[in-house]
Amino acid sequence: MTTPEEYQAKADKALAELAEAKTEAERTRLKRAHGAYLKLATHGAEAAERAATRPAPKIRPEKQPTAAGTRTSGWTFR
Repeated sequence: MTTPEEYQAKADKALAELAEAKTEAERTRLKRAHGAYLKLATHGAEAAERAATRPAPKIRPEKQPTAAGTRTSGWTFR
C-alpha cells in the first residue's frame, strides 16, 4: 500500500520533471500525473474530514414484521 508521503514525493518528482519537459505532450502528461498524485496524497485526509462533517445517523425504530398473508393496502398489481 502506498502512503500519502510516497504519493507526495511522486508529485514533487513529476513537478521537477515538468520544469525540464521539452514537448507539449510531455508537459501535459506530467501535469496530469502531478494532479493525480496530489489527489491520492490528500485522499485519506479528505475522507476523514468528510466523515467528521457528516451528520449522525438517524435513530429509527425497527419495523414490526407483518403477519404473512395480510394485506397492508387495497391495491394490487397485475
